[in-house]
Amino acid sequence: MWWQAVTIILLAFAIICRSDYCGSDQIAYGMEVHHSGVIRLLCSKPNCFDKNYSDCPERAESPQGCKKSNDWVGGFDKNIEGDLSVMCCEYEGLEKYAKIRYTDVRIRRGEFFEGEEKENADGDVIKFDVIKDIRMHRDSDGHAYYNLTVLSFDCESIPDVKPAWFQKSQWPYFQYKKA
Repeated sequence: MWWQAVTIILLAFAIICRSDYCGSDQIAYGMEVHHSGVIRLLCSKPNCFDKNYSDCPERAESPQGCKKSNDWVGGFDKNIEGDLSVMCCEYEGLEKYAKIRYTDVRIRRGEFFEGEEKENADGDVIKFDVIKDIRMHRDSDGHAYYNLTVLSFDCESIPDVKPAWFQKSQWPYFQYKKA
């Protein structure tokens, strides 16, 4: 019967300790808080961002949120005490291509936030929302709620940089010796 107690403890630990991660090639565009208090990130990889990657640490280490101008939320970890640490991924030039859309979007139990995408006539994504920061607070009853800062990322402002191996002239594929 000791194994039943261990199973209950492990289940309680799994319910209380939650983490979520979008990866270095996806972007957190939304967040949901279940009635039970479990939080989840909504992740996506917009087609205009398919050749770009953010630099993410191995684990969520920032209890104060993502403060740098090139940071956005790549994941989080909520420990057994209920404290939230955020994984801040870095994308060089974020401050050039993104503008603050919303500050202090409040999400409580049973609520969610889902960012938007804007497409051009061809169906390509030209703008999308990114969660820049998550900050956890507690109300007077001790229940956690979250404030989000959301950026609008403008894909059309990213320069189309050709790779280093790409030559100015692809034709002919060989060089002629000049006489």
